[in-house]
Amino acid sequence: MFTTKHFIWIGICILFILIMNHYAKKEDFTLQNACYFFMFICLLSETTKMMSDMIPSTHGGMHLNPQSLPFHICSILLFIAAYITFGKDGPLKQKMINFFAVVGTCGGIAAILIPTYGVEFNVANVYQCFMYHATLTWFSLYLIRFKHANLGMQAFKDNLVVLFALLIFNLYMNSILSVYDTNFMFIVRPPLEGLPFLNLNHGYYIYLFRVIMLGVIGLSLFHLPFIVKERKLSSSHTTGQAVRHTAVQIHINSALNYIGLVRILGLFLLVFYL
Repeated sequence: MFTTKHFIWIGICILFILIMNHYAKKEDFTLQNACYFFMFICLLSETTKMMSDMIPSTHGGMHLNPQSLPFHICSILLFIAAYITFGKDGPLKQKMINFFAVVGTCGGIAAILIPTYGVEFNVANVYQCFMYHATLTWFSLYLIRFKHANLGMQAFKDNLVVLFALLIFNLYMNSILSVYDTNFMFIVRPPLEGLPFLNLNHGYYIYLFRVIMLGVIGLSLFHLPFIVKERKLSSSHTTGQAVRHTAVQIHINSALNYIGLVRILGLFLLVFYL
């Protein structure tokens, strides 16, 4: 990790993300355009991974290595992306977008910084890993930049619930598939050995606690600016409504006073005329 080859891959990923951001802005990408492009990359990525990770089956033939099943958080986003692309517009789709924007950004960047497939240039899965996560990061940032994602307080609560649900789900999946040494969402052991914070030096439960806390803190910090902005807009809206209400009340009182004055003058002129 963080070798010369790794830095080259990081540079390639950053360059790709910047180019795609510029192109999406220049060509005024619609959400559908961005979704179709991401799904195309997903198709290439999954095809490459499946062809590379086939292993001999016990009774002949081959099957996909269970460790490559799509239960890692970034792989689960494939199905969410499919729903965003082809699903019906509505509250559920918006929640999917909100979840994808946050988890895709954090997960994509983390996967680029912690290359579980290595950094060699002669391994197909390395290309698949870096290019998929670079595209994942770009698409997630696109959802935020072009305001397709709403990341206020309600989205934070929804995303937290979904993350904990996926955590519980993968605790079961890793147990069911333990014979295949799976490590979905890296809740069995660290993604790489020698990491400074995510390690088993203090036992498994401390590691699991750190993983959960890292997820909660990361999610909170990601949502924080959007929640603060949401609160400010809500506060200014409330203040604006109060100001408008006061102004309307003043106008009404002025009108009533004017009508009263007209009545008094009319009565005075009537008396004077009589």
